Amino acid sequence: MVNNNDKFVTMIGFARRSGKIVYGLDNLKHAKNVKLLAVSDSASDNLVRNMEWIADQNEIPIVYAVGLELTVGNNVKALGLTDGNMAKAVAEYVGGVANYTIKYGKRR
Repeated sequence: MVNNNDKFVTMIGFARRSGKIVYGLDNLKHAKNVKLLAVSDSASDNLVRNMEWIADQNEIPIVYAVGLELTVGNNVKALGLTDGNMAKAVAEYVGGVANYTIKYGKRR
């Protein structure tokens, strides 16, 4: 269940309206300026593995969000934020909230 008073929902809404989101795995594989990834809890294991690989290769955080597709709409299971300040704010917020898990990517 998505809480409309949730700060994560608000920040994703701001990013969407300002055009600072890259949607979908295929677009994320080729995007160079992504600062934070988010994947839905309902995503397939294969999608999660691919998103974790992108996070590790680019050394960026990945957020595992409950109901991401309800937050964004259009059955979106994976997205990336391209705004550095917004990505930092999201990472700081989700670190202490129960509905989200964050993992920081690192090169192998």
